[in-house]
Amino acid sequence: MVFTVFPQTMKKEYLNNFYRVFKFDDEHFLVTTDHGAWVVLNSDEFRLLRTHMAHTNPFLFNILEEKGIVVTEDNVEKISELFRRRYHFLFYGPTLHIIVVTFRCNMKCIYCHSNSKPIDAKEWDMDEDTAKSVVDFIMSSPANSLVIEFQGGEPLANFDVIKFIIEYAKEKSKEKNKKILFSLVTNLTMMDEEKLEFLKKHRIMGLATSLDGPKEVHDKNRRYVNGSGTYEDVVYWIKRIKTEFKYDFNLNAMPTITRYSLPYWKEIIDTYIDLGFNFVWFRFLNNLGFAHSLWKKIGYTSEEFLNFYKNGLNYLFELNKSKKNILSEVFATIIGRKIMNVEDPMFVDMQSPCGAAIGQLLYDHKGNIFTCDESKIVGDTFKIGNVKMSSIRDVISHPNVVALMNISSKYPLICDSCPWAPYCGICPVHYYVTQGSVVPKLAGEYRCSIVKGIIKFLFEKIIFDKDARNTILNWINLKSI
Repeated sequence: MVFTVFPQTMKKEYLNNFYRVFKFDDEHFLVTTDHGAWVVLNSDEFRLLRTHMAHTNPFLFNILEEKGIVVTEDNVEKISELFRRRYHFLFYGPTLHIIVVTFRCNMKCIYCHSNSKPIDAKEWDMDEDTAKSVVDFIMSSPANSLVIEFQGGEPLANFDVIKFIIEYAKEKSKEKNKKILFSLVTNLTMMDEEKLEFLKKHRIMGLATSLDGPKEVHDKNRRYVNGSGTYEDVVYWIKRIKTEFKYDFNLNAMPTITRYSLPYWKEIIDTYIDLGFNFVWFRFLNNLGFAHSLWKKIGYTSEEFLNFYKNGLNYLFELNKSKKNILSEVFATIIGRKIMNVEDPMFVDMQSPCGAAIGQLLYDHKGNIFTCDESKIVGDTFKIGNVKMSSIRDVISHPNVVALMNISSKYPLICDSCPWAPYCGICPVHYYVTQGSVVPKLAGEYRCSIVKGIIKFLFEKIIFDKDARNTILNWINLKSI
């Protein structure tokens, strides 16, 4: 980069920061930086920036200096601080600890990302001795605030171990002076009064379930092992928890979008509104688990999903504009925060580097430690230790963790020229399963195309659509999503 000097009267040296550009049209050039700043310039302004002549337009220069798109003695420390705040998640240690208490499940969803095991195969359950070792390991994390999330299979199939972990972890957290929260990811169909009362008593407020939309969609995707639909049972418990226990639990749900879901974007949203949810999450289908073998039947192209997503978002924008309902979409809220806020919202799947090991760890039924949620189905490739033999230092410094941080930082990839790079993240597990390597070929790739398409769509709404922009800003200001 070349230093450019102001006319003598201005006396300020500067250089252009590294930036990326997307041209919406001849008069709208989006400029983005690695620390997340962005600005829209017209053709004359962009010409001055790229030819190192921004100083000839003092108004433009002040904006570029404020954003950190040009670097001066006056803003270099501010830019450094913006980088630190953008990547603050690198300094905490793993805060999310996912415990797979069992791989057994009473359902056989067509896309299961967990490779669930038969409900009677109890060799896939975690025992109390292993559970104790898992909790002891979690408490060794340097993070002061911890979240333990129970997953499966269907975790309620091994509820005795869930109870043991909750009680033991609360006791240990007091000894270690750590704040601890619990969440439970469940299909709800094995819920009963006793389990619900225990969760209420111990203030386990975070409950997450899956609801793929109206009955015809949900029952196509999410079935019992015998092939019958699960919609009625899931909705029964959703309604009960939301009415009788609405102050005791923060119940969230999400739909996973399969090929069968694509025509139903409006009906999915309406179902969530009817059941009293505050948000919906259009979760695109990952080519993992059972979905990998059925991809030709239930999968779709990135273009097909983006068409679904844009239709759904536009419907939500209209609802919010007309004040008929305030319903947010989670992924848009996460990306909106990455675009509009200084600090990263710490959604591990979209961090760069990704949250593998540095933000989350997963423990299977044998106490094996894996880098992240999705990696549990891949085998030993992403295994980085065992709670009975490894220390937290061993795990965090594991060569596989270093490699994943390197790859998911995006610097070894083609992302250096992508204007959306500051707002996205790489999932090495996805690329390992779909391409056979953690070093992905991104050009035209399914996940990459979806994420880039969503970010571009949201930027268009923020820049060119006042009503949609106001809705997105409203979503961002929500205290929880």
